[in-house]
Amino acid sequence: MNYRGTFLKNLLGISMETFLTNARKSYLSSLSNNQILYAINSACEYFHIPSPVLIRDLTNQEGGYTMFVNYEPKSYGDDVICYNMHELANLNVGTLDAFSLIMTHEAAHRALQGVRFEGPNNGCWQSELAADFLMGTRAGFFDIKSIGNVIEGLRNTRGSNDHPKGWLRANFIRHGVEVALQLKKTGQPVYLDRLMAEYHAYYQAMLPYVKADEKEFFNI
Repeated sequence: MNYRGTFLKNLLGISMETFLTNARKSYLSSLSNNQILYAINSACEYFHIPSPVLIRDLTNQEGGYTMFVNYEPKSYGDDVICYNMHELANLNVGTLDAFSLIMTHEAAHRALQGVRFEGPNNGCWQSELAADFLMGTRAGFFDIKSIGNVIEGLRNTRGSNDHPKGWLRANFIRHGVEVALQLKKTGQPVYLDRLMAEYHAYYQAMLPYVKADEKEFFNI
């Protein structure tokens, strides 16, 4: 029996899951502007790209999501990074490192904004999996332990027309970590092209599973 969960439910009238989510929301809401800027800037530095021209906090806006927005492909001059701390807390993000990893996912979209991906809905799924993979590589190269929290938060998500199912995303993140650990042993400089070659090889290996899941969301 989960005695702590039962105690909380009896004492506060909430489940352990709700208690932990509220704690993550409280922590993320307490981050200073400097901490948020550091998390975003360090994510961008990983890809050797400039910081976005605008950062928007959509936490208290209805329909606000964590996302990357731009209007001119292949240009960093109009890039906007948005975040919703409540959305992230619901996805098990509850530390500054975990927040920076999510920002790495968004920064990966920025770094790849000129790349054309295959698949339905203009390659949305493959674009998301690439960003997940690259997020995993950063965690692997810099030994960011909170990648486990990010994986745990994503792995059971149901997927949509825009995002693959969580189990697929978790696998691509884990593979990114594994690739980084292997490449780190070589001691050689690693560039985005090399990482993307590793991503594409894994994507091809996982393609039958991707296609099977796509049938649930797309008329193919």
